[in-house]
Amino acid sequence: MQLLIDLNSDCPIYEQIYEFIKNEIKNGQILPDTKLPSTRSLAQSLKISRTTVVNAYEQLLAEGYLKSRGGSGYIVNRLDVLNIERKKYKREAKREDFKTEDDTKIDFSPTKIDSKSFPYASWRSIARKVFSSEKEDVFIAGDKQGEFGLRTQIADYLHTARRVVCSPSNIIVGAGSEYLILLLGLLLGKRNIALENPGYIRAKEIFKSMLWNVLSVDMDDEGINIDILESTDADICYLMPANQYPTGVIMPINRRRELISWCYEKSDRYIIEDDYDSEFRFVGKPIPAMQGLDPSKIIYMGTFSKAIAPAIRVAYMVLPEKLMEEYESKLKFLSCTVPRSNQNILETFIKEGYFERHLNRMRTNYRLKRDALIESIRNNLSEAKVFENNSGLHILLTLDHFSEGEIINFGKLAGIKLYPISVFYTGRNIRKSTVLVGFAGLSIEEIKKGIEDFGKKIYTE
Repeated sequence: MQLLIDLNSDCPIYEQIYEFIKNEIKNGQILPDTKLPSTRSLAQSLKISRTTVVNAYEQLLAEGYLKSRGGSGYIVNRLDVLNIERKKYKREAKREDFKTEDDTKIDFSPTKIDSKSFPYASWRSIARKVFSSEKEDVFIAGDKQGEFGLRTQIADYLHTARRVVCSPSNIIVGAGSEYLILLLGLLLGKRNIALENPGYIRAKEIFKSMLWNVLSVDMDDEGINIDILESTDADICYLMPANQYPTGVIMPINRRRELISWCYEKSDRYIIEDDYDSEFRFVGKPIPAMQGLDPSKIIYMGTFSKAIAPAIRVAYMVLPEKLMEEYESKLKFLSCTVPRSNQNILETFIKEGYFERHLNRMRTNYRLKRDALIESIRNNLSEAKVFENNSGLHILLTLDHFSEGEIINFGKLAGIKLYPISVFYTGRNIRKSTVLVGFAGLSIEEIKKGIEDFGKKIYTE
């Protein structure tokens, strides 16, 4: 074995020896059961310390390339698997591109928010206070349900703004509604769940990933069809009663009561109420949460993604007392997935009134954008029908003489991006000439220009 080392290399000598012998073994140049030179003789031939050779041999021994028997030195191990040329598995890194298409100048996304209007200075000021305080506990694992102070602020807000019946003790904080749904999967076990059709795609995907039996139930003008629901085997029902996505239907009180009655027809039935953007109602009072009608049968879920920003990844869930007891006995070992520092910042943001002031500004902001969008449609798309319920951050636009695909393609030609409603349906799409048009992420000028260009394109082609 002729081994050369480079005394001027930045690589340690023992590592050069280790790499050389390892590669020779893997390439088959040193055969199994070959006895290596003793540490003393190799050190003398290379004119280096014996300890250096010992370190290299011991590393090879630890990794399984060598074996050692008392008094017989170091022998090459028989590594049949490693003697075969290793397959190289190369997984290409995929980078998601969040930019719109090159020819799309104006994106009417129904999911974007106006991030430019966020009070960054206030948030930074609170963050500095949180991290500059002498309390070191911000870096220590906190309450597993979420910080008590934050849960207290959430409970107060939900009681005042949404008429939710809750206390800090039955609120769980998590990093996004997706995580909380997965948590429910652990808590409830495998279930049959009814989802609104059309409905929220991501929730459907998560429930399927949990191996729940997902049942799509068609909607009528008042929400999920109770007659169809009763004909299924569902024992859980997932709803968005305050502003159904994507249709915007607001569920009236009678339908809500019918669904609660459905819960009592069989034991262990529950409703999951997803109240994802209830903060943004532009006329009259906010629609009360359904949970207030029967806290024992409704699992309430909310998030700060729309009201503040998606990136903060803070959502919350209010569990009925029975399920909270089960959670404490089964899942109390799970830690909160939101960093303690973020929770402290958000707690202060709510407690000191920043959140309420921000919501008031954004309601005005979004109402002006919505009004500009509707006015632009009336001025430029004379045959268009608009459905909106004074809530949420998108509208439904219908052009009866065109298919959904044609409407979207005309949008591309005009440099704007519109969104299909068909992707939210399981089975037949009954709104064949309808698309989603969001407005929150655009300026009023962009909204007016986009609809004007779209009108010119659709009526001149």
